[in-house]
Amino acid sequence: MKVGRSPAAIAVPDAAAPRRLESRTLVSGPGPKVKAGQTVALQYSGAVWEGNRGKDRATLFDSSWAQHQPTTVIIGRGNVIQGWDMALVGAKVGSRVLLVVPPSLGYGAQARKGIPARSTLVYVVDILSAA
Repeated sequence: MKVGRSPAAIAVPDAAAPRRLESRTLVSGPGPKVKAGQTVALQYSGAVWEGNRGKDRATLFDSSWAQHQPTTVIIGRGNVIQGWDMALVGAKVGSRVLLVVPPSLGYGAQARKGIPARSTLVYVVDILSAA
C-alpha cells in the first residue's frame, strides 16, 4: 500500500476509549522527521470513538479524501488540535499514522459539526510532505 493513494478504513474496538494520546505508525515512511513549525501536507480521515465503538468501518466526521486534495497545516504551533501537534511532530514523511486523541487534546467540552462535546477522536493521517 502506498501512503497517499487511498483512504484507510477506521475500525474502532468495542472497548472504552483510551484516556491518553495514542499514536501508532501503520506504514513507516522513508522521509525525514516532521519538525515543529513546518508546513505539512496531509491526507486524513477522522471518526468519533463512541459513535463507532465496535464497528469495522467507522462513520467519518471529516476526511480530506472527500475534498480530493491534501490539507496543509503548520504543525507544532497550535494551529491544529493539540493531539495532532504532539503526535505528528517527529513522525516521518511518507508515514501513515493512527491517532487516538482524548477530549483534553482534541476539542474538549466544545462540540463541533459531527463531533459531540468530550469526544475521543480517531484519525488515520498520511504525511505526504513537510517543508
